[in-house]
Amino acid sequence: MPFSNKLTRLSLAIAMSTTALFSYAQSTLPIADIIVLNADVRTVDPSKPRAQSFAIQDGKFIAVGSEFYVKKLQNEKTKVIDAKGHTVIPGLTDAHTHFLGGTDLAFGVDLFNIADRAQWLEIIAKKDKELPDGAWIVGGRWDVTLTEQQDLPTRHELDAVVPDRPIALLDSDFHSMWINTAAMKLLNITAQTESPTGGVIVKDAKTGEPTGILKENAMELVTQSAIYKKAEPSKTAALRNIIQYFNSLGVTSVHDMWSEDIKAYQELLATEPFSMRVWFGLMADSSDSQATPEVFQRYANQRDKMNSLSKKQEKIWQQGPQFRLGYIKYFADGVLSTYTAALNEAYSDHTSLHGTPIHSQDKLNKLVKLAHAQNFPVAVHAIGDKSVDMVMKAFSLSPRQTTLPDRIEHIEVVETQTVPKFSQYNIVASMQPNHAIQGSYIPSRLGEPRLERSYAWQTLLSSGAKLVLGSDWPTAVEIPLLQIGDAVLRERDGKTWHGENALSFDEALYAYTQAPADIAGWGNQIGSISVGKWADFAIIDGTVSEPLPQDIRNWKIEQTWFAGNKVFQK
Repeated sequence: MPFSNKLTRLSLAIAMSTTALFSYAQSTLPIADIIVLNADVRTVDPSKPRAQSFAIQDGKFIAVGSEFYVKKLQNEKTKVIDAKGHTVIPGLTDAHTHFLGGTDLAFGVDLFNIADRAQWLEIIAKKDKELPDGAWIVGGRWDVTLTEQQDLPTRHELDAVVPDRPIALLDSDFHSMWINTAAMKLLNITAQTESPTGGVIVKDAKTGEPTGILKENAMELVTQSAIYKKAEPSKTAALRNIIQYFNSLGVTSVHDMWSEDIKAYQELLATEPFSMRVWFGLMADSSDSQATPEVFQRYANQRDKMNSLSKKQEKIWQQGPQFRLGYIKYFADGVLSTYTAALNEAYSDHTSLHGTPIHSQDKLNKLVKLAHAQNFPVAVHAIGDKSVDMVMKAFSLSPRQTTLPDRIEHIEVVETQTVPKFSQYNIVASMQPNHAIQGSYIPSRLGEPRLERSYAWQTLLSSGAKLVLGSDWPTAVEIPLLQIGDAVLRERDGKTWHGENALSFDEALYAYTQAPADIAGWGNQIGSISVGKWADFAIIDGTVSEPLPQDIRNWKIEQTWFAGNKVFQK
């Protein structure tokens, strides 16, 4: 055969092979169920921080980047979403909530941000008429710092509008409870009842009779009583409503902290899929009788049972992690507003007070070790610098037996020399930006010298600490865009307030997405818009720019998606 013919045949063969390979390559490209185009995608993925579009198949991201490639993954069945240039972010994780605690607001009273005490009583009296016999009036979120009359309310005020139905209302910080005489009689709380360790039954200085205010651990006289627990309605329906509300804010994951009674989550897992990922922290009973290896073994057994149920359902539902009972939560002190946060130096506006820690150092050390012995990481509420130091010491003295890090919640004041220890001991700083902005009492409580080491988000982050952000709902407003705006703008009364501790938008977003996913052990499944992760994301109703718009705190979420399913549309 002439050489020219051989060359022709070889060229033809190569051409046919190339065509076949090209056709094969085209046919093996995945077909997306959904593609999002024309977007300002803030991925929170350091390998590709910004993108124009992404594609989803079977609930997971399969491509993130330019529209040129993403468009190749669509066919006539692919749903195409035009983001209209708006910013798209990963589904948000609120790293500090009390989801179960908030269910009481669904069937109780909500006094949040109401400054008129007479209006509190009107709302309570109205709820009394709506409830069946035997039901308690619950809920609360009352805040005396907003009212003209700054002293704590009394049972007599409640008795005047509801004399015969028990009432138990948590304050806005969840560190005090307001009860009426009917509740006191049911629970046998009298002048002779002693305040429990780490708590106070407030009593009238003249008569010695309880005023109706229970502080810190004294609230357990109500919440841990069989009478109160028996009267509580099912929380499952309320929990579903709360999930829908959080979805509307772009939240697809929460770190929830509440008591051992988690029946609502058991019921939720036993029904149908829900659009939230819950990393649950059990607020352990820290009384001496319950701080034993046997009790913590029971907690571990409960964890294993609940997590096994969740894993079983996740295999059926195929939408990623849903629930893990993951850690133990303790309290080391109270709050600045009521002078119960433990400070190393006296309060600036009450120089006889430092705030008393809830536990001794030895007791705190014991509690941390008990949790670690059962492979629980630990979260501890510590607002004052004294309590932060005590918790840090307890962590440093306990042999670590968990793969996930311990954490300190709030850290509203921290000693400068304590800051590097967060990185040294791998302790997570879990903080809530709006607390710094909302509390009008903060400057007077702390005084100017302490303010530069208060709400020190940037200082801790710069030191190498892991930082996660959240809301502390329902003790504070949820709205993540407000929290992120407060973290970045750090404005009080229209002026920047200690801006040296502000965060950038990217830093705040990371602390609301990838960082909390990592400390829950879910960082390779959620937290960023990355190929292979579950498609949790939210579309904001505008385009985020630099510097951050002053009105970002008022922006809304347009859509929220959970594992490739739309769960909220504005």
